[in-house]
Amino acid sequence: MAEAYDMTPYAGDPYCLTHPSLLAAFGCLYGLSPTPPANCRVLEMGSGDGGNIIPMAYEFPKSEFIGIDLSPVQIGIGQKIVDSLELENILLETRSIMDMGSTDGKFDYIIVHGVYSWVPDMVKEKVLDICRNNLVDQGIAYISYNVLPGWQFNKSMRDMMLYRTRHIKDPKERTDTALDLVTTMLEATADSNRFYDVQLRFFGKTLQSFHDVSSYLLHDYMEADNDPFYFHEFAGALKNHGLQYICDAEQTDFELDSLPADAAAKFEEVSENALDVEQYVDFLKNTRFRHSIVCHEEIDVNQDYSLERIEHLFAATDVVPVLDSPDSPIKEATAFRTSGGRRFSTEHFLAQVTLRKLSEIKPSTIDIPSLIQAVKKEAPSELERDSKKQTEKIGHVVYALFFNGVLELLAAPRRCVLEISDCPTASPIARLLAPSRRVTNLMMEGVRTGRVDLPNHKEGREDKTRELIHNQLESILQHLPRCGVLVA
Repeated sequence: MAEAYDMTPYAGDPYCLTHPSLLAAFGCLYGLSPTPPANCRVLEMGSGDGGNIIPMAYEFPKSEFIGIDLSPVQIGIGQKIVDSLELENILLETRSIMDMGSTDGKFDYIIVHGVYSWVPDMVKEKVLDICRNNLVDQGIAYISYNVLPGWQFNKSMRDMMLYRTRHIKDPKERTDTALDLVTTMLEATADSNRFYDVQLRFFGKTLQSFHDVSSYLLHDYMEADNDPFYFHEFAGALKNHGLQYICDAEQTDFELDSLPADAAAKFEEVSENALDVEQYVDFLKNTRFRHSIVCHEEIDVNQDYSLERIEHLFAATDVVPVLDSPDSPIKEATAFRTSGGRRFSTEHFLAQVTLRKLSEIKPSTIDIPSLIQAVKKEAPSELERDSKKQTEKIGHVVYALFFNGVLELLAAPRRCVLEISDCPTASPIARLLAPSRRVTNLMMEGVRTGRVDLPNHKEGREDKTRELIHNQLESILQHLPRCGVLVA
């Protein structure tokens, strides 16, 4: 496996769902007392070039981060970035998961992204052993994996590509040949609305979303090991290792509240427990990928609402109000749109006010007490006179918006700034990665950077040229705060 990643390194993208600040927030919501992200110890297994944990190490200089990977080439790439940023709180190590043990100490957070489905069974067992033995009592692990029934179609794509390239050894030739075959199939089924062909087009769109589709195909689809399984099988494996499932980090896909009331009631009726419900939702939604949050089985996990669980957290959103016309006041907006393009509306006035307040400071964060006070000022007629009841009511709204996937809760504030200073400064990571035209912002997202097209200079037009350059740069500068890359 190491040789494959040495020959074709896997692009090291950040994964915001693995962020300790988010994992800690989930822990708080489910009754845990997780270690604050600003002073914690984090392990990432299969860290690649460190593209995921290096931004975390920059954000939390008093925390310790360790990333292990089999590929010395990928570790070397990451180490150059670590050295350039002069980070002293991160260790990237060429090492096998199988070599981890008790001497490595305890971790507050363990991240296993894009590994569990792609390794042999004995390594899967070792991953769960590490989560059991090296996680502190209130620690949280994140494990992602391919899941059935949704990955059945993807498996057919994998089988097809492996069959087509069975006699090819060169990695680039393999991926080029596989892509050519997928393109041919897309062209052949372009006008068909059969279920299989619709799935094929979705697969094609997924490929287009990756900036390095060759490494994605090679490592996600064409490696020797790729083992999808059902959620209940994963939950059973957790139980066998003294662990338990808390929830999925991608909230919107796994909530019964998103189903019609009659259907949700039926699923609850036929389910023996909450894990059964999750499995039936997977069957219903044809789930293909999960991002499971895990803890020790001794913890009393529950989702009971309590204001105390959220009052020390921070809120943010990626939604923006959708106005009926450009002249409509933002205060009248009842519809919203996410950065992914999903549009939704709500008739709940307090929910509208909460989302509008957060959209005004997007992508920055606000502490929950301050958010509650801001909503109180905007919506006095919607609230009881009793201040405590007001706070509880708004807290319930925040809770509901989070579990509907339109509001983010974090255990630490974001460092991004919205005001453009006299000397605007992007984060060191953004500046370092800028030449690649894909940078990591302060929300742990990969942001594509455009090219500045400088006008051709012609004699006698220097003033006009300067004006055009100035206007382009001014336009870019105004956009940067919303991208989450400015720290000053």
